[in-house]
Amino acid sequence: MASEPAPPNAREIRSVTRDVAEADNARVMRVVATVDAMAARGSADQLIAPLRPRLAVLRPPRPLRFARLLFHPLDPLIVPAGRWRLDQTTIPRTALAPLADCVSSAMGAEARAIEAAIASRTTADSGLIASRGRVLWPAAGRVLIGAAAPASWENTGLGNALFAPLARRVGALLSQMDAFDRLCAESANGLLPPRAEALYAILRGVAEADESALPMMVTLLLTRLPEAAALLVTGQAGSQGAAIKAAMDQTVDALLEQLANHDGAVARVAATGLSEAAPAVRRIATLLRELEEGSVTPARRAQLTAARQHLDSSCRARFAAGLRDQVLAPLSEAAGRDVPGMEAAARDLRALETEARTIGGASAYDLMLRQAAEAIKASPADGGLERTDQVRLVEILAGSDAALAMLDEKRGGA
Repeated sequence: MASEPAPPNAREIRSVTRDVAEADNARVMRVVATVDAMAARGSADQLIAPLRPRLAVLRPPRPLRFARLLFHPLDPLIVPAGRWRLDQTTIPRTALAPLADCVSSAMGAEARAIEAAIASRTTADSGLIASRGRVLWPAAGRVLIGAAAPASWENTGLGNALFAPLARRVGALLSQMDAFDRLCAESANGLLPPRAEALYAILRGVAEADESALPMMVTLLLTRLPEAAALLVTGQAGSQGAAIKAAMDQTVDALLEQLANHDGAVARVAATGLSEAAPAVRRIATLLRELEEGSVTPARRAQLTAARQHLDSSCRARFAAGLRDQVLAPLSEAAGRDVPGMEAAARDLRALETEARTIGGASAYDLMLRQAAEAIKASPADGGLERTDQVRLVEILAGSDAALAMLDEKRGGA
């Protein structure tokens, strides 16, 4: 009888991982879908690790499993285990599965009902995530604040002593995620100022459960609701007000240190799907503007200036890459051209450009848009885009005047 194939060794995994990391987007999507379909991913999960920055841009729908739903609102805090330290405002990725096991075991039938409700659904189901998450997150928070380490914790490589403080922090955050999600919804995810009383109630709830989780909560607030910065700077009286102010200072220092670094600024703009790039830039620009108001030390002023400069350059790079890859490159395809997809990308690019112009680089965007319009007009009609499609793309990217001029040129040449 034939024996089962041996599991891949470390060298084989590294070799395949290198191949996958260099693959085109279509192959990356196939690999991710294959790994996601596995009941037990095991060492195959290592194939996903180097692809996470690209997955953040591609944003493929992923199976909505229990752990993914549980940690959905904490995603901005999750980092590879090798980059994690207890004194940072982050969560190591290797801890997610054991923490989810803890919650699932404690919730029992309630957890199984949630798993049944999300079976065969994906991360694209935002309504389901909100409705089921608002049931799961507070219950999970209560579990984790006083949980004991499960047997699977040994697989994290983090050490038993780290379980309790990390679980308490995650529990403190999850206990407020229902209120936080509602606050984000009523604030239109940062377009409107958040209500002060609701914001402070969330922070008080986190502090009462575990004060060391406050910087993590502030990070989430500034990521999704940058207009909260003014309220956090103002603070409240008393010991909790002082703790919130200290958490704000710690978080802002970390965020500005990242943004003042070129790679950090690029990552915050590049690691998004094109449709999410404009909102991401708007949130960062709003945060910088909020922090620039009022009394600012010379050191903080220098950080803000560097952050703004790197944000400007990263916006231009993201715009150029999106224009090249999602609008201009498909012009040369012989068949299977996704015209609606090109038009959607063009609209997303204009939204990004609108937000990015508030940072700088107006002349650079004008030049790129003119060049794109010329490339579209020069693309062959035979075997290429229909003329009406060309005109519509030019109108989206360069405006109605450019589209009318293109029509006049064609009429004049007819």
